[in-house]
Order: sequence, then C-alpha cells, then structure tokens
Amino acid sequence: MFEPSKPKIKTRTVTILKKVAPPPAPRTPASNGRTASGGSSAARPGATAPAANRYQLSSSSSAQRPRPVARESPAVSNMRKRKVTPSTPPLWASSDESSDESSDRLAVGGSSKRLKSNSIEPTGMNRQLEPDMSRRIRIRRDSETNGDADAHSNGTSARKQENGEAGSKSDRSRRGSLTHGLVMTQGAFAKNYKPAWPGPNKVPLLELQYPSPLPPESFQAKIPTDPSEYNPLGDIQFTIEEIITHYLPVDLFPSLSSDVTGPVRKLKRAAASGTFADYQLELIRFNKLVKSKLADGTIQAKMDAMHAIPLSLVKHMTQQTYARIVSPLSHKLRKVKGKETTYGELMPVFVHKIFAQTNLHSGHVFVDLGSGVGNVVLQSALQTGAESWGVEIMDLAASLATKQASELKARARLWNINIGAMHLLHGNFLESPAIDSVLARADVVLVNNKVFGEELNNALLQKFLDLKIGCKVVSLESFGGGVTKGVRNEQSIAGLFDEERYESGTDCVSWAGESVEYFIATKAR
Repeated sequence: MFEPSKPKIKTRTVTILKKVAPPPAPRTPASNGRTASGGSSAARPGATAPAANRYQLSSSSSAQRPRPVARESPAVSNMRKRKVTPSTPPLWASSDESSDESSDRLAVGGSSKRLKSNSIEPTGMNRQLEPDMSRRIRIRRDSETNGDADAHSNGTSARKQENGEAGSKSDRSRRGSLTHGLVMTQGAFAKNYKPAWPGPNKVPLLELQYPSPLPPESFQAKIPTDPSEYNPLGDIQFTIEEIITHYLPVDLFPSLSSDVTGPVRKLKRAAASGTFADYQLELIRFNKLVKSKLADGTIQAKMDAMHAIPLSLVKHMTQQTYARIVSPLSHKLRKVKGKETTYGELMPVFVHKIFAQTNLHSGHVFVDLGSGVGNVVLQSALQTGAESWGVEIMDLAASLATKQASELKARARLWNINIGAMHLLHGNFLESPAIDSVLARADVVLVNNKVFGEELNNALLQKFLDLKIGCKVVSLESFGGGVTKGVRNEQSIAGLFDEERYESGTDCVSWAGESVEYFIATKAR
C-alpha cells in the first residue's frame, strides 16, 4: 500500500491489435452431448462443472476467448490459503528445494511460532525415503503382553495420563505419555480459547479415532482467540486428511477427498457456519469408518505393504508433538545462555533430504551433536527407524527433548507405527562417555556447527578420528582445511575424510529463508 504523501501513479491501458485466424463456420451441436467445437458440454453456459478436488489442481486446457475473471474455485482457494489459515496449528514451517511447499513464520510476542504448512501437498503428498524392506512399520499388537489396557486409561482420563499416574514408571517410559488435545485448551491455556459454537457454558468434547485399536484422542470444541495458538479443530482436520491419504483404501480416496462431500470439507463447513451437532455427526461417521477398516483388516494390510513412512505423515506427527510440548514454552527458549554456540533449527524437509543422501535406515545409528529440543532425533526415529541419539547442553532444551520423545512414543502407538529407539542426553558432547561410545559405531553424525569457533571444531575433529570407515558427518560449516573459516587441523580431517558441498534449497533452516550450504564428509580412511 502506498503512503498518502506519495503521488499517485497514473496508468493507461494500451490495446494491441493482432491478426487472428477467422473463426470456423458454426456447426450444429452433436447429439452425443459434446459441443460443436469438440469441447465438453460442461464448458457450455448453464452446464454443470465437475466437482473440484482440493487434493489436485486441474491444469488449464488450450487458450480460450477472453472472459470476466471468475472467483477462485474452492479447491484452489483452499490449497493456497491453508498454509496460513488460522485453523492451522502453530507448528513447523518448511519447504523443499523444489518449492512445492511454502514457509510461513508468525512472530507472536517477540517469539517466532512455526506455522504448519499444508499437510496434503499437491505435488508430493506421497514423497518418502527409499523403501526399507527390513523395517516392520506396523505395531503387531498380538505379540504385546497385557494388550492395550494402559491405552484405555489414556483415552478415558487425559488428566491422569498428563500427571503420569497411569502404569508403572518403566511402562510409561517404554510406551510414552500422550497429551490429549483437550489438555491444550484447559487450565492455564483456557484463557486463550472460546467455544467453537455458541451455546451452553459447558464445552462439549470431540473424539477422533486413529488407525489403531487404541481409544480415540479427546479434544474440546474450542477455537483460539489468537490464530497463532494451537487449534484443536485444525488438528482434527489435518489428522483426518493424513488418515485418508495413507491408511484407507485407494478406492475410497475420490469420495473421501471430495471438496464437496468429503468429511474434511463437511467439518470445515460445520465449523464455519454450521452447528456442533453437524460437526459431531460427521466426526462420528468418520470414526465408524476407521473402526470398520480396522475390524476387517484393511488398514493392517495397507500398513504391512508400507516400507517407508510418507513425509507428510512424518511432518504431521512431529508437528503434533511439537505443538503440545515445545510451543507453549517457545518464548523461554529465546532467553537462554550459550547463544554463541546455538543457531536455530533444521526444517523437516531439509532433514528428509539429509536422510536420503546418507541412506539412513533402520539398521543404522544416528547421532545429533547439539540436538536442541530433539526435533531431528525424533524425525530420525520415526522416519527411518534408526537407533537415534541426541545430546544437548542447555537445560530447558534438553528437558523439552525428553518430553517430546515421550510424547512421540505414545503418539506413534496411536498412529500404529513402530519407531526406532531414542536416547536424548543432557550434557556436553565433548565430555559425554555415552556419546563417545555411540560415536564409535555411528553411521550418520549431524552437527550444526554454523557458529562454532575454531577451537570447538578442532575438538570435534579429534572425536571424529575414531569414527568407523564409511560413517558420514553432516555439518553446516566445512570441517575441511583451507576453507573460509581457516585451516582446521588439515592432517586429521582432510586425509581421512572425503567431503562434498551441497545447497539446502530455500526455507530449509529457521534462521534464513535463502538456501544455505552444508557438507557431508565420509570417513574414507
């Protein structure tokens, strides 16, 4: 918008005439329902256009004669607006190098809360790593002892689970602790929410069935007063989209993904202008569908055919975890000591690219030196099934990492997914005997050394000398000698490692929108 003090810019329209071929002689429309020009009858005035689908953008056909600009179809409108809509939970923002996702960051109260990008991506919703044929993704509950009795307590008493009262300590550690959506709108958070529908003072509960035998997750029918806050209705709707895309039969996809009659569209309509009864009825219908496909083994069969977890599902699950554990305390993370060696986060699509380049899989060991709140460690365990380690020196970040791991364990069970072992330590990676031991058998090591000094980098190089042959070290600054940061112990690194430089692509790190360079050094000798 121009300031009032600036002069208006005058514009004029110039019409350029150009020769065109004379139109063909008019013909009588054929009786088979097609126009005389060969186009579909739906293109004629008054004809009914096919129903739009929000999962796919239709491409334009050949050039047509000028006509008034029409309002965008719901499919296009939803595809573009969902990435910044207030119904989107304040979670990850990420984009890959091909720019098929957008990145949007919203500053709230001086801190940056991450907005979740579109969970159903138009050009890559099934993008994933190479299949890992040795990995069993689905949890085989028939081999578990005591069934899922503890999970029942998760579904019936979110407060009891939140307080850690259900099950023994070792059992909770193994299975994790689930934070239901309703917890995010209660207690101290309640002041940030209002009822989603006008009515009695009592806010009704909503339940969503996941693709597992566990009881549903509970939510309150509330909406945030600040669009940057966690939104339970947005969480429900994005979760349903992921279940439709990756768990239910392909033959149901056209009807379930319809922008006219699909469940997500009906839920959005009820949330915008309908009633609670409309929303609840549609949710009940979807829950019954999921339960029926679990009962007849359809979901289990589809999961057994999976040998890689789609990136959109990985992102959504880690986003759900981040929203419940880290987002409420994100403002405190910006008030920490030791910022001289702290440099933001790597976005999920960038991490996905690193995993693909290093061929990380379920038989490998992954280590993140300076793991922050544990995002990359969680993504490694979930997406690749690898034994995943992280170590973080800052107290708050290390504490949040442990809590995120517990949440992801429980949430993965809700999604019916086996994940790799996670070990998140609190300490200095230069002085940890446990890290020294795991580095000796590591296959991939990540270190965001963007702001490390020469002394710290050299100390890391000494540890890397003990890495096994073939281990890959991924870094944001080169460990090789003779680069812009100066020579760093050339004899110890250059002679033993083969290092290659790469570009991340735009919007792949939290501290910059532009592409950044990174390096992969392979222990060769």
